Amino acid sequence: MSQAKVLFLGYGDIAQRAAPLMVAAGWHVVGACRNPDRKPTMSGVELVAADANNERELSALLAREFDAVVVTLTPSDYSREGYHQGYVVPCRHLQHLLHQLANPPRVLYISSTGVYGHRNGEWVDENSPTKPDSDSGEMLLQAEQVIQGSPAAVSILRCSGIYGPGRERLQQQLREGSAVITPAWTNRIHSDDVAGFIAFLLENPAHNAPVYLVTDDEPLLQADAYQRMATRLGVSIDNLKRTDQVGPRGSKRLSNKLMRATGYVLKHPTL
Repeated sequence: MSQAKVLFLGYGDIAQRAAPLMVAAGWHVVGACRNPDRKPTMSGVELVAADANNERELSALLAREFDAVVVTLTPSDYSREGYHQGYVVPCRHLQHLLHQLANPPRVLYISSTGVYGHRNGEWVDENSPTKPDSDSGEMLLQAEQVIQGSPAAVSILRCSGIYGPGRERLQQQLREGSAVITPAWTNRIHSDDVAGFIAFLLENPAHNAPVYLVTDDEPLLQADAYQRMATRLGVSIDNLKRTDQVGPRGSKRLSNKLMRATGYVLKHPTL
């Protein structure tokens, strides 16, 4: 039996965490990004230079006949056009090329719960309406719809707020006292669990729902989340500015029932 092959299209933090899990499971792993020489090398991972916005380079990659492609893209900048170029355009190229393959690979597309526009603390699951109220959310949803139009078996992984090593901006704001507390509900997922769930789905292809919410067990009011983080940092949130306005990320409580029903066990079930 030939060795299973997975392509990580985009080789940032999440891909770098998932790759060794797939190597350990016996897969041949290829990580594709613009500047592989700037990425950490890892035993069992083949790094290649490729631009997801270049259809010719993508075509050459896909000719290698992967069993699965994991798409972890980033915006070129945080404008509407940056999200369009970073997500929608590569998905159009990928969708076009997948239509040309006799046996398209399975696709895991890493998206965001920013595609939901809820603002009143509602419970949200995979069947909730997607009505993003931000440019980034609109572009993320458009990219999802493009890739779902391919002939591949596609699962969209909508991740809540990812935290973990290298994602310390909020911690810095709490230390500086510049964070602002809103009345919003917030949702978190550790980067190791995003990577862990990617690996779990690749190893268990029977779990192939079109959409999964990737989030932990416990939505928190922002004040409670900040208090929990501040306690670990040894700082106080008593003097932080407070507002009665829900911020641009809205306010919602995310259900992870479908993710949990696969049998995946969270390494970090709560913040």
